[in-house]
Amino acid sequence: MKNIYFAIKTVLKGRRNFLIFVITAVAFLVLFIIIPVTLIPGNTIFFQLSIFTAREYSLMVFLAILTGLHFAMQVFHWRQGRNARTQVVTQGAASGLFGVFGSVVGTAACASCLASLFAFIGLGTGSVFFVLKNQLFFLGGVILLMLIAIYFSAKKVNKLCNC
Repeated sequence: MKNIYFAIKTVLKGRRNFLIFVITAVAFLVLFIIIPVTLIPGNTIFFQLSIFTAREYSLMVFLAILTGLHFAMQVFHWRQGRNARTQVVTQGAASGLFGVFGSVVGTAACASCLASLFAFIGLGTGSVFFVLKNQLFFLGGVILLMLIAIYFSAKKVNKLCNC
């Protein structure tokens, strides 16, 4: 925990990195709301905001903060390791895409939102019912994976890991 705290403190100390963190977190929070609005015909932002519960709002905010923090750490590490740019960009892009997908699936709250999202990806209705039935396990798994990604990013920021 000390390593993660020290890395967060190091990364967010810089004004530019803090701005990257805030912009990314807000962008993902907006993305979590906009995806169901655009994918479900007849859905509006006000209706979507009215069907979310306090639990879903807190999960969306928490996952948006974790994603923003992870992105800011990756950008910080990318700036530090300019001589090994290709490896850092590849690792950052892969973990970033995984984080985006995990966050979007983790915050899927209603069946229609999840059905439209999975239809966009190409998955069938059986997968929708499976995810809805086991939603708490998926949310726990997504949060765990995001925390693991932040842990490894923190090791890179603290220069405790060369990989």
